[in-house]
Amino acid sequence: LSALLGIPPVYKVDFNSIADSNGAVVQHVFFYGDEDGVTSYKSFMSLFNGKPEWKITKSAEWVKITSTSGKPYTIYANLPLDYKQDLDQQAQQHLVEYLVKNKINPTVVVHRGHSYHLKYTIQQMLPSSRIVMLGSCGGYQNLSKILHVNEDAHIISTKQVGSFSVNEPILRALNETIRNGKNVEWIPLWQQISTSVKGDARASELLKDYVPPHKNLGAIFIKAYVKATGEM
Repeated sequence: LSALLGIPPVYKVDFNSIADSNGAVVQHVFFYGDEDGVTSYKSFMSLFNGKPEWKITKSAEWVKITSTSGKPYTIYANLPLDYKQDLDQQAQQHLVEYLVKNKINPTVVVHRGHSYHLKYTIQQMLPSSRIVMLGSCGGYQNLSKILHVNEDAHIISTKQVGSFSVNEPILRALNETIRNGKNVEWIPLWQQISTSVKGDARASELLKDYVPPHKNLGAIFIKAYVKATGEM
């Protein structure tokens, strides 16, 4: 399919394709303010708290995490503020406006939270989104919607249950690969992730339902169909 229809390689993402002209990469993370979102946020921040290779700057509505070594890598994540007052939605909106106003183009996008929140994440994703991780249950069902935003996106999703016990190992491996300026090679990266969760029986089992980009036949089919017909 790649040869016949000109589909970009599904086995890797070159570092230069997700970095700007200064070699910097930006990640954008969406959180929601329900109980699950608050728990996910705390778990997510454990990847950076107390780590010398990361600097954390917190504002009223989002957190900014920047690398202190390796390649310049910045992660923006809205805070999981009270959803009953729509404060989480406002934080997301204001963060998107800030990114657009300052011409900051995130190429890595992460959705955290229940599957019924995912449509709001997709509505706000920017066209620069190149690597997309759907940390919610059943994210695999939304491939075509992601490819509407960026037809060349590499998508990580799960067919069943999304869990921070799997999401964090994936993000840790992905972030370290990018921070070190390496190409994202999905096969060895996925092997690394599988090894990292071996000590957790439940995480190992849940990982089996996560679909990495190089095995995402649904996304490959959609890309081929679009190339062949010009329709989504």
